[in-house]
Amino acid sequence: MSHEIFDFIIPLYRIRWNTQAVLEGITSHYQPRNIHVIAPAPEAQSLTKISQEWKIASLHIHEEETFFAKIGLTKNQICAELDLGVSLYTPGWFYQQLLKLGAFEGIDYLSEWYVVWDSDLLPVATWSLIHQEQEKIKRSFALIQHKAWGNSDIVSKWDKWIQTVLGVEPITDHEGTFIPHHIWLKQEHLKSFANQVNRYYESTDHWLLLMMRSANDFGTFSEYWSYVSWVATQAPDDLSFHPYEHHGATTERFFDDGTGLFSAALKQSMSYSGSDDSFSPSYEAVASFIEAEYEPDKLPSSLSFESSPRHLRKDERNMHIEELRSRWNPRNIKTLDTNPDDELKIA
Repeated sequence: MSHEIFDFIIPLYRIRWNTQAVLEGITSHYQPRNIHVIAPAPEAQSLTKISQEWKIASLHIHEEETFFAKIGLTKNQICAELDLGVSLYTPGWFYQQLLKLGAFEGIDYLSEWYVVWDSDLLPVATWSLIHQEQEKIKRSFALIQHKAWGNSDIVSKWDKWIQTVLGVEPITDHEGTFIPHHIWLKQEHLKSFANQVNRYYESTDHWLLLMMRSANDFGTFSEYWSYVSWVATQAPDDLSFHPYEHHGATTERFFDDGTGLFSAALKQSMSYSGSDDSFSPSYEAVASFIEAEYEPDKLPSSLSFESSPRHLRKDERNMHIEELRSRWNPRNIKTLDTNPDDELKIA
C-alpha cells in the first residue's frame, strides 16, 4: 500500500523527551507523505531548529495561534467563544480538538484522507493503517482504550452532543471506546459534519466558532467519537477499525514527562548522563530498549507517555486499565494523597 498518499496531523502542546521518537516511529511504520505539527509559536520555532537531523517524513510546522488565518480566524477569537466558568476543561483542550477536525481549513494541500495522531502515542508492535479487503482499500484505526474504565458523566454528555447536534446515534463497541488517540479523517465527511453543525445552530457563523459555543451548551464534546458516529451514519463503508482485542489489549499508558520510570530506565540503558531538558532519544534507541525489556511475543502495540501530573493523583477507580496493567505506572495508590474528584479521562 506504499502508493497510497496521505498526511499526518499532530497537535503538539509542548516538545517532550519522546517527541523525536514518536515522529520517527510514525515515519518508520507508516511512511506518510507529510507530517504536519501544529504547536504554540515558541514550540513551533524550537521544533523547526531541533528536528533538522531527525529521521522523519517531510515535516511542516504550523503555529496554532494563526493556523486558521486563511479563513480569518485566530486561536484567541475561537477560544473567546468558550464561557464555561469554573471548569476542569480549558479552552486549549477544546481548541486542539478543533485543530484535528478543522485541519483542512488551515492547510491547502492536505491529503483528502489524513491521520490525526496524538503527540504522546508511540507505535511499537503497531497496527496497519491501510490494507486491501477484496478489491477495496480499507483505512483502519485501532481501538486502544477499554470502555469499562470511563467516566459515565462525561460519556453521557458526549452522547447527548452527538444525538442532539448531529442528530445521529452514537456508535458503540462491545469492548473498546471510540477515543482511540489517533484516527483517519476524510475531508468530504468533515465538510458534511461542519454543515450539520451550521444546520443545527441555524447560523452562518463559521462552524469552528459554533463548535466552541456548543461546549457552553453541552459542557463538552468529543471530536473522535462525534466524527466516527457521523461517518457510521453517512458513509459506513468509510469506517473501519481494528477491535480492541487485537491491539488495545497490549497497549500501555503511564505518566512520564521525562522523569518517569520508563525514561529513567531508558537513560540508564543508554548510559545517558546529560540533562533532562536535552534528552531526545531516537526511535531506534527507544524501540531497542523496549525489545530488550519485553518478551518477543509480548511487545506492546503502543505506549502513551502521559505528561499531565493529574495522572499521579488519580485513585484506582479513575485509572484506565491500560494504566493499571503497565509496568511503568509510577503510582502507589495506597500512599498517594488521592482526590476522588480528580477524574478527567479526556485524553
